[in-house]
Amino acid sequence: MSNRQSEPSTSTKIALPLEHTLSEQTTPRSLWRHGDFMKFWLGESVSLFGTQVSLLALPLTAVLVLNVTSEQLGILRFLETFPYALFPLLFGVWVDRVQKRPLMILANVARAVLIGLLPCLALWHELSLPPLFAIAFCTGIFTVLFDLCWQSFLPVVVSKAHLIEANGRVTTSAAAAEVGGPGLAGLLIQLFTAPIALFADSLSYVVSVVSLLLIRQQEAQPERKTNTHIWHDIAEGLRFAIGNPSLRTLAIQAAGWNFCFLLVETIFLIYAPRILGFSPGLLGLVYAVGAIGGLLGAAIASPLARRFRLGWLLCGTFTLGTVPMLLIPLATGPLAPLTCGTALFLIRTALGIWFVLTTTLRQSITPHYMLGRVSASLRLIAYSGSTFGALMAGYLSSMIGLRAGLWVGSIGFIVTLLPIFFSPLPRLHAMPEKS
Repeated sequence: MSNRQSEPSTSTKIALPLEHTLSEQTTPRSLWRHGDFMKFWLGESVSLFGTQVSLLALPLTAVLVLNVTSEQLGILRFLETFPYALFPLLFGVWVDRVQKRPLMILANVARAVLIGLLPCLALWHELSLPPLFAIAFCTGIFTVLFDLCWQSFLPVVVSKAHLIEANGRVTTSAAAAEVGGPGLAGLLIQLFTAPIALFADSLSYVVSVVSLLLIRQQEAQPERKTNTHIWHDIAEGLRFAIGNPSLRTLAIQAAGWNFCFLLVETIFLIYAPRILGFSPGLLGLVYAVGAIGGLLGAAIASPLARRFRLGWLLCGTFTLGTVPMLLIPLATGPLAPLTCGTALFLIRTALGIWFVLTTTLRQSITPHYMLGRVSASLRLIAYSGSTFGALMAGYLSSMIGLRAGLWVGSIGFIVTLLPIFFSPLPRLHAMPEKS
């Protein structure tokens, strides 16, 4: 499966097997008894809950407190995701060249401070769009850094035999946070206002920092390449990501799907309270009901992967993750919350399965010495769709209306099915081995 363009140095080839041997020797049969993984999982779970609070509280701060227009909300969502189009390649090289855990700690300290500034500005009556835009953008930078690090750090903490299970548990935590986080956010927003609710996210990053500091396993220092330039390393990661047919398909699909999803979600965050009359609590409940599907999907991903052919499972899962979006613009009247919740439930179920399978697929295909750069390359392509989807949402809804904008985005989801079915992915029987 691999199209590796260049080989690592001799010392890198020696260090990599030793690292995996250490992981396999020190990893117990059950992850429940793996102390370092449990610390990582606990800290990440808490921060994921906090992040879910911010995902609702941040845009609602703009909508309910600052009374933004659809174009301004689109700009805010654009700035949240724009770092994924600017920094992944540089950060990917950085992640591959240094130890991951110190970078993860740095990223979470920075996010705790940045998010904590928003409620402080609200209490001082200094909150306005410029600082909100700036904090959203800067927080996105450190989110990019952390996301690249943890996906490269996890294969160091656990052995390959436990990788699907470990990814499944992290994804389950993300899904559980999506269940409880929006409901908690809605409650905090109604009780304390949206800016004050952001304190919960700031504190969650502090918990994650503590958990990372408590991990005892020593991460091997990556072999430094003294004869390669940073742009060579970036190009190497891009060549591998684009040259591998499976990874290339995942990147193209993700870019299209993320474009449509951010377009629909950005419009929905204005459409739901202003047109459908959803209160913050009801909006949080709809997101929570939908996210139960993500919890279910993450929980069943590993059993499904053992029972069914991988290619068929990927195709079926992604179909389930696109078609139900057509229910969103159909939602009207008293049944609107149920309709939206059902659509999100089905989509999130598919996403829970999809994320576990595709993350493990990427980790299985990619050599460990370049996992950070390949992940960065894929994220650059995938999240570029998010960036422009959020920006397009504001201008599209202002030109043709909120509901018509939802229809355009929902129909676009169907188009994103094409790269999957016309690719090598349906022919995969099981997780491939690195070559």
